[in-house]
Amino acid sequence: MKSPRFASPLPAFVLTLMLLLLCACRPRIQVMLVADAARLPAPRFEVEDPEHPDRPRYDTVKVMDRSGELLWHLRAAPFGESNSVRALTYGEAPGGFEVVEGPQALQPGGRYALFVIGGNRGSLHFDVDAEGHVVAVPP
Repeated sequence: MKSPRFASPLPAFVLTLMLLLLCACRPRIQVMLVADAARLPAPRFEVEDPEHPDRPRYDTVKVMDRSGELLWHLRAAPFGESNSVRALTYGEAPGGFEVVEGPQALQPGGRYALFVIGGNRGSLHFDVDAEGHVVAVPP
């Protein structure tokens, strides 16, 4: 008779794989540019959370440049997801958020990433062209 310690690892592996697949299927927060407001100095972003169609749920917003420098950081105050909003404008803290860092000016020719973080997370990578137009790009 085999000891339970040396039982086949297959059931544990299958359970772990199923758990990973379920977590991977969790909807992510979607971040998009608002087409008619995708210009410097203050592009506008729309945030959708598939798990919460009424209002996205996040508590942190960060914008970084391609080198990883933090340009803008917002945090919900009080901390939690009750103040998140569907639209963000760069450099303008929505009500219920405090500015932790920045905002620093976005520059033509720059590549940036905006992250919204909470129970789920989402991001948008974007470039700014020489004329100040903001365009979504793949990560």
